[in-house]
Amino acid sequence: MHKNESPMTKLDKYIILTFIPALLITAFILLGIYLIVDIFQKLDDLLALESQAVTLALNYYGLLLPVMIVRLFPAIVLIAVGFVLVKLNKANELMAMQVSGVSMYRILLPLFAAVGVLSLMCMGNQELFIPAFADRLERFRTITFDESEIKDLLVEDESNSILLRAGKYDIVEETMHSIFILKGQGENRLTTTSAKEGKWIGDKTWYLTGLIINNYEGGKWIPPTETEETYFLETEIGPEDMREGERDPNLTSLFQLWKLAKKNPDNPRYPVFFQTRLSYPFIAPVLVLLGVPFIVGFERLRKNLFLSISVLLAVVCGFFVFNIFCTNLGTTGNLHPVLAGWLPVMIFAIIGFIVLDWTKI
Repeated sequence: MHKNESPMTKLDKYIILTFIPALLITAFILLGIYLIVDIFQKLDDLLALESQAVTLALNYYGLLLPVMIVRLFPAIVLIAVGFVLVKLNKANELMAMQVSGVSMYRILLPLFAAVGVLSLMCMGNQELFIPAFADRLERFRTITFDESEIKDLLVEDESNSILLRAGKYDIVEETMHSIFILKGQGENRLTTTSAKEGKWIGDKTWYLTGLIINNYEGGKWIPPTETEETYFLETEIGPEDMREGERDPNLTSLFQLWKLAKKNPDNPRYPVFFQTRLSYPFIAPVLVLLGVPFIVGFERLRKNLFLSISVLLAVVCGFFVFNIFCTNLGTTGNLHPVLAGWLPVMIFAIIGFIVLDWTKI
């Protein structure tokens, strides 16, 4: 099997095996820096937790790790590619490959292929793994760092014809207060229910206390007013729905963003995040396309790791500054959601091809 292996296959394997350690080292360094900075920013909150600080912090940052990977992935990949190219150049291996007739484009092919595969894996992490643990992450974040109460919530259960309003909802305790429920009971029949408190007990059920119930038909009240001490409300509305409007878009799946965009057609925020998520798998390949010519096209950068990494960090920062600018324009309604999500990728891809042609690598 190995005897029949082509020289190009051997070269591809060698480049990939050089890339993997660089990727792991870069990920360890960048994730470590992110973690340290975040801990220092939240140090006062952690110290206030006293004996619970370590346990809660470990739970929180353990659940946050996949989110950190998604956020830093483009930078991790680009810098890792830079490490590989500088390493190969310092050992004169790039020159040897080119002298033997292998073009720079062919040398870069396995790196671009690896970046593409990793981008899809990272997208899978974003779409499958992160949403599955989003509720737990937000719960630990709230317990540890944030305010635990959300005020004046309005949520709907279309399947059971229920519209629920809560004056206050406690995320940690999963308890709502000052509740008003409007429920359809068939043709021209409605029931309104006021309750003092509701506690989530699981299995699609809220335990309500202190109820006042009124029935209406054809818009007219049907006496008498009913009172109940307790009631079990079965509904599709759960704690995750109560926090839906407060949730970090980075913790939601593409399908959830699409549902939010459809549910809130007048709010440009969700269509923008939906388009941004669609463009995400292209970010790392585009940044590599733009960053690589600077390294392999300039002799000084090819030999100086510090300068190379500095240039690559500048490329990453430039992209995300422009990405944030477009996102802000989109969420304020000053830029179409499709342009807000795709313009950074498109513009940096065009610049990448221009730089690639200019350096003639």
